Amino acid sequence: MGPEIIAAIVGPILGGSISITIFLQKKNAEFFQKSFDRLHGSVESIERKVDDLSLNVAKNYVTNEQLTAHITGEEAWHIRFGDEMQQMRNEVTGTKVIVDRMWMDFQNRGNS
Repeated sequence: MGPEIIAAIVGPILGGSISITIFLQKKNAEFFQKSFDRLHGSVESIERKVDDLSLNVAKNYVTNEQLTAHITGEEAWHIRFGDEMQQMRNEVTGTKVIVDRMWMDFQNRGNS
């Protein structure tokens, strides 16, 4: 009577445990498959967006020749601006010398 009772109790519990384990593994496998499918779809979507972005970036930027021309123009402007500033410094220095001389002459006339 002892082994029959043990077999009657342990058998269904063991069979149920195995059935539940197999069922859960199948559900987990389906869940992982769906998750990988979603991940694959997301990666493809990101890939398309990156491709579109790279095309749009290429359209919106200037060519190397245009950039070189712009840089050359900027350099010429800076050189011209520097020359004009140097000319203005020379004119201010010359004007200062003239004003200093006039002031000295004015002071000398007042003291004589």
